[in-house]
Amino acid sequence: MQEKSILILGGTGAMGTSLVEILSHDDKYSVFVTTRQSNHNDYKNIKYIIGNAREEAFIQQVCSKKYDVIVDFMNYNLDEFENYHTALLNAADHYLFLSSCRVFSNAELIDESTPRLLETTNDTEFLKTNRYALRKAREEDILTNSPYNNWTIIRPYITYSNRRLQLGIYEKEEWLYRLLNNRPLILRKEILDKYTTLTYGKDVALGIYNIINNEKSLGQKINIVTEEYTTWQDILDKYKEVLNRELNIEPEIYYEENLDEIEMLFEGGYNTKYDRLWNRRFKNDKTKEYCGDIDYKKPLPGIEQCLVELINDWKKGKEVFRTINSEYEDKMNNLCNQKTKRKR
Repeated sequence: MQEKSILILGGTGAMGTSLVEILSHDDKYSVFVTTRQSNHNDYKNIKYIIGNAREEAFIQQVCSKKYDVIVDFMNYNLDEFENYHTALLNAADHYLFLSSCRVFSNAELIDESTPRLLETTNDTEFLKTNRYALRKAREEDILTNSPYNNWTIIRPYITYSNRRLQLGIYEKEEWLYRLLNNRPLILRKEILDKYTTLTYGKDVALGIYNIINNEKSLGQKINIVTEEYTTWQDILDKYKEVLNRELNIEPEIYYEENLDEIEMLFEGGYNTKYDRLWNRRFKNDKTKEYCGDIDYKKPLPGIEQCLVELINDWKKGKEVFRTINSEYEDKMNNLCNQKTKRKR
């Protein structure tokens, strides 16, 4: 049987690396993965292509070939996607576009029929922006309004792995980096009692793999997300438990009713206002229909396992953090110093 070719754009994140691992055990696929880093070695049926998939010349280069499947993990600007989408759709029999469940409005239980923020918000200033939730919705519309039907829109929510762990609006570079370096952290108190849904990156990758093998998914929008949920407070408590047990760290954490100065650094505060301050729980009947039954890892044991793995790599001197935001660090240090002075 002839090998099928798969191009994975931006396949080195929490979901992409897991998808590449799954595909490496399936020899009916020849897999090409784009990356900006030159430290990846080809293995088995996996070949890496060095380049930036947000640059037009590189997109034209990789799209000059035809693939059975393209899985697109890239976080394009809106104008970039408007410019590239036709080439991407023409280059694949099946194009999988990674959107996000962040596109949805506030709802008690979210599924694919839940209205999107783009159509329901009355915030005119927000609508003038292309912040993540709006940008992904507009990029979805570019696909659905195109003359093509060879696409599937995939919507994960918050995914985690041993290289990506979130706490409220913070990635590990904002919260874990500080705690490992014995620096205090400030959290918005109101977020902590909100329900959230964390899905293990490998579980999402398995769902994507199953969609690759399901022609019925063409023209569909599918949320790949666990129905398990927990509060941010429970997640914080689990992180603190692991840090204390593994490193004897007692995190110094302060709680604020208002954290606008910090939150403005994260999508102008819209990430907080239109996501983290809402309960986010999901119903995934459509996922089961198109992805089969996925044995989702439970969030608290899952993040514990991933944090322990990350700490062990950190102890060995491995690089576990991406670029640290100096503006964020300066603002957080200043606010924490004010807290410490008042405490004295």
